[in-house]
Amino acid sequence: MTARKARSKPPATANRFRRRQIELGDGVKLVLRGNGAITQLDAAGEATAQWAVDDPDWARHAIRFGLQPQPTTVVPESRREAEPRPD
Repeated sequence: MTARKARSKPPATANRFRRRQIELGDGVKLVLRGNGAITQLDAAGEATAQWAVDDPDWARHAIRFGLQPQPTTVVPESRREAEPRPD
């Protein structure tokens, strides 16, 4: 068996966010996951709600972590061929 080389960096798409949590009160917590999903946990640690990055309500909860939604990046079209310059 050959040993796999350890990556020095995880793939860019793996975790765009740092995992953090915020105590809200009455034992309720908001947890920001590495993929950007926000989960609300009750005092017992059970998930009561979850919002993905593409959810419209995500921004309302993400602001508590200091995050602001950004518009989706649009992939540019292929380069257009310019009209040939006159001689």
